Amino acid sequence: MAAGRTDDRTGSVREAMDRVLAAEREAQEQIEACAQEKEAILADARDREQRIRDITETRIGRVNTSAQRATAARVRELRRESAEQLAHIDHEPGNTAIIARASAELARRLTSRDPGD
Repeated sequence: MAAGRTDDRTGSVREAMDRVLAAEREAQEQIEACAQEKEAILADARDREQRIRDITETRIGRVNTSAQRATAARVRELRRESAEQLAHIDHEPGNTAIIARASAELARRLTSRDPGD
């Protein structure tokens, strides 16, 4: 009888160990599946990040191009306006004398020792 009980106990221990090992294998498989899912999620996130970065860089490039064009157009406009004003000043008689008088007055004020001058 003792041998029968020992076999039963040994069998029960073996079955318990088998269940523990099976549960461990299942847990390991689940851990590996989680790790694979994590990698897939990270890869998707990296792809999405890259797409967002590409879109953002494209948009920034468009804004920069537009700003450069607008700035260049404004510079051309200012140069044109300036040229028109200079042409007007150069042809107006007496402007040289006015500028000379204004320069002399400015020089006098800058070099004067009288602070109220």
